[in-house]
Amino acid sequence: MTKMILATTLMSISLFAVDFTQMTTEELNEMRGTVAAEDRDAFRAEMQSRMQAMTTEEREAFIAQRQASGQSMGQGQRLRDGSGAGQMKRGGQGMGKR
Repeated sequence: MTKMILATTLMSISLFAVDFTQMTTEELNEMRGTVAAEDRDAFRAEMQSRMQAMTTEEREAFIAQRQASGQSMGQGQRLRDGSGAGQMKRGGQGMGKR
């Protein structure tokens, strides 16, 4: 009985997973910053895959479009829950007293 409940739970969890491969690049771009924590790795992998598949011209146009709309490429971006790619300055690089 316990195994059946566990199997049912695992199957139901996989049903709620988001399939980012079925979305357009524009749809993925609009989702940036709003992806649930459990889906971030899959989202990141799909975005990296799309960016690598673009030609240099397509990639430059995509980045220019994002910058024109005020979106960064995630460099130094902090998410609301404190995770993200932000970097803290340590040692002699900070703004504190020396």
